[in-house]
Formats: sequence, C-alpha cells, structure tokens
Amino acid sequence: MAVQSSHADIYTIAKSALTKASKQLAADGYDTDIYCIDGRIRLVIDNERHQPYEYALQLHKNADNEQTHLEVVIKNNQQSYLVDGLSEPELIADILMQYKRYCV
Repeated sequence: MAVQSSHADIYTIAKSALTKASKQLAADGYDTDIYCIDGRIRLVIDNERHQPYEYALQLHKNADNEQTHLEVVIKNNQQSYLVDGLSEPELIADILMQYKRYCV
C-alpha cells in the first residue's frame, strides 16, 4: 500500500481514481457523472434502479488536526469507511467492486 502524506496528494489520487473508474464504467455502457460538492468528490452512476448510485470521497482531519483521512461514503446504503493508504489502482478497484456489489 502506498503512503500518502499531504492533503493535496490524497485529493489528487482520489480525484484521479474516481475519474478513471468513471471512464471504465462509461466504456461498459454506464452513464456516469463526477461532482465536487460540499467537500466531497462524488461519482454518480445512473442505473435501472429508482435512485442513482453515489460513491463519494471526502477528506477530513483527525481530532488533533495532524493527519488527513480519506473516507468513502456510499449514499445508497449509508455505508462509510476509511481508505487511508490505498494506492490509486486499489482505490479504483474498490470503487468498481462496491458498484458491482450494489448491482447484485
């Protein structure tokens, strides 16, 4: 696993991973959009279900304001978890795996 140190580095990796995952999903025929709203980078995927799927990444500092964490928030099932230390390919794989799990 890669170690990220700065807020800017983590943001760059997160945005790049969402962009690349979006392109892979679009190549598979899914309609995707990326939004940067409320401090979150959101990948929204239209599907046959009632509500579009939303995978969001947000950065936040710990209580001591010393370390930046990257958190995934999946709106559709109210799931959230930290993905600190994931490399870009690992983050892309997580995005694709979570959407595949949602579609089952």
